Amino acid sequence: MSRETVDLTGLQHAFPYPRSATGAITDLGRLILASIEKSGPISFADYMAQCLYHPEFGYYARPGQPTVSKNGDFITSVSVGPVFGKLLAHRLYKFWRANGSPAVFTILEPGAHDGTLCLDILEAIGDLDPTFRKAIDYLVHEPLPIRHKLLRSKLQGKASVIATPSKYQGKIGALIANEVLDALPVPLYLRSNDQWHEILVTSNAGSLGWDSQPAAPKLPKDLPEGYVTEGPPKLSSFMTPPARMFKDALFIWIDYGLDEEALYHPARTAGTLRCYFKHEACAHPLENPGEQDITADVNFTAVEKLASSMGFQIHPTMNQSRYLTYCGKDWLLSHPSPHEISQFQTLIHPTQFGSRFYALEMTKGNVDPATVFK
Repeated sequence: MSRETVDLTGLQHAFPYPRSATGAITDLGRLILASIEKSGPISFADYMAQCLYHPEFGYYARPGQPTVSKNGDFITSVSVGPVFGKLLAHRLYKFWRANGSPAVFTILEPGAHDGTLCLDILEAIGDLDPTFRKAIDYLVHEPLPIRHKLLRSKLQGKASVIATPSKYQGKIGALIANEVLDALPVPLYLRSNDQWHEILVTSNAGSLGWDSQPAAPKLPKDLPEGYVTEGPPKLSSFMTPPARMFKDALFIWIDYGLDEEALYHPARTAGTLRCYFKHEACAHPLENPGEQDITADVNFTAVEKLASSMGFQIHPTMNQSRYLTYCGKDWLLSHPSPHEISQFQTLIHPTQFGSRFYALEMTKGNVDPATVFK
């Protein structure tokens, strides 16, 4: 694709992990190679989208394979136990009460995986206040047909599983998104010859390989030669449907990420893109398409800018340790069990989830945010 010679050494530094020597390729890999050989190289964002969300062979379309668990490829705050959902339930309860305890309160959860967080939140809400539980209309957004079916089976009617939020309206409610933004496909860029190039995935002697094309992304131009980084995903297409769904709302995003200044620091020469397989972050992104997780840090600055342009009020971003401690003040005073305290400590511990993850809240409409600081 490149009409000039582009030095791809930066990619080798960013992804130094060895490629497979067996030459084996996955079913999805064969489909991607066939498409490239027919139509030409594809953007890394398109490649990542297929690896994660292909309806048959994508990483998240494998119901028989554990992904989020101790036996899978990675763990999340939800994997620690039900306390995470309990703390979020307390946050939602405070918001609901601060805004007049409406008779109908819609909760939307995109990327609910196996529905565990949904069930944890609903159980905790029932324990907090049966009236609040009665008001809840819980919607789980899952576009993949095979996971849609599995969620309906597990949730047993306690929540509705929807393919898109576009057709739904909620007067007041909340969005809960835990580790969702980090799984949105991102473009990949390389700084070479004092110019940005978008990284493409191509066919190289029957295997997947790198290519590039000149690009003009909205990225700093004073970064060093060989610098590799990600651009923001298509945030607008992801955030617009849920934003239009609510008149008044609290949106809670919990994820790992950085602001733009840190994300594009000159010393961060290899970006943040990484792959997980069996709890090891040491897999090359072109290896085993569809069988390993691919993720990148969230650009919280980009999320905040878009949300502000959509009319949201942005509230202070804080690390998960601080956020969950504020959310759980009342719960901590209710004498939780030693087992629950252990879960809480894992969630807020700086070497576990406490410092790596951040919570960003935003509100829409004429609402009392009932901020966690109060």
